[in-house]
Amino acid sequence: MKLIILGAKNGEEIDDLAKPILKKGFKEISKDEIHIILKKRSFGSPIIHICFLLLILFGSVFFFNNLPFFNSLIQRYSLNFIDNIVQYILCISYGSYIFFNLFAKTKVVLITTETEDIDGNPIEFNNVNDLDNLIQ
Repeated sequence: MKLIILGAKNGEEIDDLAKPILKKGFKEISKDEIHIILKKRSFGSPIIHICFLLLILFGSVFFFNNLPFFNSLIQRYSLNFIDNIVQYILCISYGSYIFFNLFAKTKVVLITTETEDIDGNPIEFNNVNDLDNLIQ
């Protein structure tokens, strides 16, 4: 999860910084007088989702049961065990892809007026000029 921290001087500047970010598909999670938290979830590419779903639904060896070559292979060798392993691997890979996109590629923007964290250490702010590159 990418965390982008922006500094503001007052509540009005927080709102001014948040408006263009909200237009880019971010949602407001929390808002206070001294901070605002915006979040944008990443679900991944629709093409990859479609490919995974097609492979899971139609990737079985037994889908080709009516073709003569595959029918003789299926009857000659016990492909049921291998077919189950392939289906489990595809499902685990698809689940991993979804979790990776949801938890690793989600972007969070914190706009705050505070300059120190809880321990009293100074907060390192991101540059507002690089914001377009960070939230794309």
